[in-house]
Amino acid sequence: MKKIVFLINSIKLGGAERALVNLLSKPTFYEGFDVSVLLLDDEPLAREVPDHIKLVKLDSGGSLLKSVINLKEYLKRNSPDLVVSFLVRSNVANAFLRWFGVHSKAVLCERMHLSSHLDNQFSGLKRRIASLPPTLFYRFADAAIGVSTGVTNDLIANFSMPKEKAFTIFNPYNTEEILTKAKAPSEVTIPPEFIISTGRLTPAKNFKHLIDAYLASNEIAPLCILGEGAQKQELLEFIQQRSASEKVLLLGYAKNPFPILAKAKYYISASTNEGFPNALVEAMVVGLPVIMTNCPSGPAEILEENEVFNSETMYIGKHGILVPLNKQSELTAAINYLQDNERRKVYSVKSIRRASDFHINNIALDYWRFLNTVLQN
Repeated sequence: MKKIVFLINSIKLGGAERALVNLLSKPTFYEGFDVSVLLLDDEPLAREVPDHIKLVKLDSGGSLLKSVINLKEYLKRNSPDLVVSFLVRSNVANAFLRWFGVHSKAVLCERMHLSSHLDNQFSGLKRRIASLPPTLFYRFADAAIGVSTGVTNDLIANFSMPKEKAFTIFNPYNTEEILTKAKAPSEVTIPPEFIISTGRLTPAKNFKHLIDAYLASNEIAPLCILGEGAQKQELLEFIQQRSASEKVLLLGYAKNPFPILAKAKYYISASTNEGFPNALVEAMVVGLPVIMTNCPSGPAEILEENEVFNSETMYIGKHGILVPLNKQSELTAAINYLQDNERRKVYSVKSIRRASDFHINNIALDYWRFLNTVLQN
């Protein structure tokens, strides 16, 4: 029986962790494999890992060096046939040890548009230093899976990943589970009518830009923002400065966001970068019309089925509304466009149909077939 280890920094609330848990939620897809989950850090679980999966925690404390050392010892003791890693630190450790001579095959799962992410996090010398580990070592993995075509092409163009080793598989979504959870009571108080945006309260989500675009629109329903993060106090002050405390509501964190999503008029995001925007697809699953910035990467692939898509104005896409990055007037125009009830009905149907393309039964099967191919080669 082939042994597969899924490696990730920890199980937090991010999209990578959600995708991993979703992949493991269908045991029929990996019958005949001995599957384990290995966490680099000894931290509490924010998501449940299926009971039948063996879970091991190392104690790397967020350190890349300790992660490499601890992972090397684990691989020496357990000799898995394949290590599938998620998130940059895990990917670097996995690829480095493959270069170092570890016999376990290595597959990297890149969940973000790495160039854009590093551009947002660092500048100058720090930016160049931060890009060195993936640039130097990703290429030594047996394969890399980008969560969107934009992510995959970024790995090839900017991080020395050989084209023949780079593949794209979208995120899987458990549609039935989402729809069941959407029927539960809301954990937070919500207005009778509202529009919704979700995500960690960080600059990359561009909430200030979104708030200003919303306040300039004809929308009378409140804008509710669901999530927590380091920018919370800054956003509260930003809202107060605009005398908008009754129009823009920070709802905080909800363990189950789907009842809140399901009751909204439509979903809106002004993110500056994504890998593959999970919240966008989840909003589409529950039937929300959607507005999203055409950021790298994923939104155009989801809403227009096209990775390379450029428009200087609001674009009425196949499955939702795309707006150019950091153009407030165009985001405002998109909000005004969805004031029409008939348009929202049309895009609600489009959302549901498009979201079905990312159903877990389709995507998870693609993953397991791909991993089996890597093992066989």
